[in-house]
Amino acid sequence: MKVICVGRLREKFYIEAQKHYQKMLERIAPISIVEVEEKDIERHVRKCDYVILLNENGKEMDSMQFSSFLSRLIVEKKICFVVGGWSGLKIDADFVLSLSKMTFPYQMARIILLEQIYRAMAISKGIDYHK
Repeated sequence: MKVICVGRLREKFYIEAQKHYQKMLERIAPISIVEVEEKDIERHVRKCDYVILLNENGKEMDSMQFSSFLSRLIVEKKICFVVGGWSGLKIDADFVLSLSKMTFPYQMARIILLEQIYRAMAISKGIDYHK
């Protein structure tokens, strides 16, 4: 799995949160996080089998639905999540996912996504995390 992010994290609390979730995720599923400029997105997306774009107008899922969705895909596809910057992002994607109808700063959306990926993987692996 790969998370492709437009922009860099600068605030220490976001950086620490990303490290925390990345460390937790790496115990159960390989994941990489790539920070890119918007113009470089296509180059990274081409290497993906299945592109999931985060957008507030996408499909919402609860954690159990997301876990099931991700578990099915991860078996046969190289999944890339794409998180846009402050101006949003328009790319061809296989699936558009909404974390909420609310708008979050792109830095926070990245952290929420990582937590939800971990939660989904924990559910599918039977790890005591989801309550």
